[in-house]
This record gives sequence, structure tokens and C-alpha cells, in this order.
Amino acid sequence: MQNPVKEPIPNSATRVLASRESLRPGELKQLWRLEVGAVRIDSAPPGAPTRFVRLALPGDVIGVEQWAGTDESLTVRALVPTCLTPLDSKGYQVMQILMESVVTTHQRCGEVVSLRTGTVPQRVKRLLLMLAPAGPDVAGQTTECPLPNLNDMSDVLDAAIETVSRVLASMRRNDYLQERKPQRARFSSQVLREIEMVVGMSNSATSQRVVRSLG
Repeated sequence: MQNPVKEPIPNSATRVLASRESLRPGELKQLWRLEVGAVRIDSAPPGAPTRFVRLALPGDVIGVEQWAGTDESLTVRALVPTCLTPLDSKGYQVMQILMESVVTTHQRCGEVVSLRTGTVPQRVKRLLLMLAPAGPDVAGQTTECPLPNLNDMSDVLDAAIETVSRVLASMRRNDYLQERKPQRARFSSQVLREIEMVVGMSNSATSQRVVRSLG
């Protein structure tokens, strides 16, 4: 669903984030619409490790929690090169923003569950499809898509870095990914959506940590 709030704040600069760059704490008091790219939103309580919460994708509004005055400490970091536009939160637009954010947040939370359950190849496939440029599937057409850093993919998917790397290598050998470059890959969303990958993979990173702690 596209964000109904279309008008950026007049004369306000667009914010461009490089891969792995974060919004500064003061910038989180502003409402932003994500135009291009993807960011990860993490819970970052003082004195505790950060914890992945959800993704934000094109059309999503970022910053509602801080704007609403909650005491939750969050960080926003780009998974891939990202462009954000500031939003005017005054007047009637506030209700539109809040209504859209409730629907979008519910959808993104469901997506987090799908990204962290099932086999690792299934998780990687789902993430690639989420990051792929929007548009109709055309038979035989491939598009180039930016990829997150392996550490970020591992964290988002709750899978060991080595496992994610093996899955990407397997997808390349089987021509599901073409011309894979550092942080970029070319693939057909239609082909990727239809394939059933059968690749022997290890348990999730969480399970591995539990086994190691018990050992």
C-alpha cells in the first residue's frame, strides 16, 4: 500500500543515507517517508545490545514513535543506499500518517516473522523479493538490486553469516542470481518467486548460539 501523505515539507532537504549509515538521534524527531532503498529499525535500550525490530521499505513513514513522544530508544540504519523525504506532520496530515503507520507496521512485523522462520534459502529468497524494485513481473526480465552487507543479512534473517554466504553462492551457481557483484545482484523476481530451492543448510543463528552455550 502506498503512503497517502504525498507532500514533503517545502524547501526541506532530502536525506540520503549510504549503506550502513544511520539517522542521527536528532533526525529521528522528524517524520520521514522512505522513497528509495531500505532501512532496518532496531531497538537500542541504554546499556543493552541492539535488537532488530523490523524493516522499512519504499512508501513507509519513519519516526512516528519518537514524534509521538514514546520513550522507546530506536535506531534507523540503511541496509542499502536510501533516500528519505521529510514530511509535514501538521494539520489533517497527522491522522493520515498515523493510520498508514498502523497498517504498515502490522505488515512489516508479519514480514519479520517470515524472514526469520523456515529454511535459510527461503529466508534469503523472501528478503531479495522484498528488496527488489517494485513493478510487474515480466517473463525473462531481470533487474539489478542492491544487497545489504552480509552482517546485516545475517542479523535480519537470524542466520549465520557463513550460511547466508553459501546460499547466495548456491543461487549464483544455479543462475538464480546473475552478475552478482559486491552489494548488488541481478535476478528475475518472477523466476525467484517460482523456484523451490533445496539446499542443505544449518539451523538458525539463534539455535546455534543456544547449542554453543549448552556445550
